[in-house]
Amino acid sequence: MRSISKIVLFAVVLAANHAMADESVAKQTLLNGRISMLVPTGFASLSDAAKREKYPGANAPANVLSNSDGSTNLAFDQKEVQFRPEDIVHLEAALRSQFVGAKINSGGVRKLNGMDFLVFDVDTPAPDGTIRNIMAFTSLDNRLLAISYNCTVSRDKTCGELGHRIIDSIVVNSQPAAH
Repeated sequence: MRSISKIVLFAVVLAANHAMADESVAKQTLLNGRISMLVPTGFASLSDAAKREKYPGANAPANVLSNSDGSTNLAFDQKEVQFRPEDIVHLEAALRSQFVGAKINSGGVRKLNGMDFLVFDVDTPAPDGTIRNIMAFTSLDNRLLAISYNCTVSRDKTCGELGHRIIDSIVVNSQPAAH
């Protein structure tokens, strides 16, 4: 249960950050070839300093891609927390209970390119407007894989559409890509 608490905290950290959509995307291979997905073409890795500022807690994601002003983010990480495929159903209830004050647009376990993911689409209030968070969680090598796309609805009312397109494009590779 302690692992689920850490996972929930990580998800809340992701949901607290925000972004703005960019319509142009390209497929990229990430996490040493373990996943591939669409990424907005203007996105680049945040510097360590910018990452610490945007995600100040201990559960910050290891990888954050962002637009040039840092307002649009795609965060992804394979956490050290043990997370088996059958743990997905337990994570759903735990996350739902943490989204207090948020509007859950949708949430549940579904297949993305043949693999079970827990996917949430949540609107959270923030000082600069409503933040749209589209998050996906699964087990990769019995560890938690978390991916989140965040955008500010007031800056782009259709940003959630791009977020869903990105999340729906996730492919988990069973073996790392050969170099």
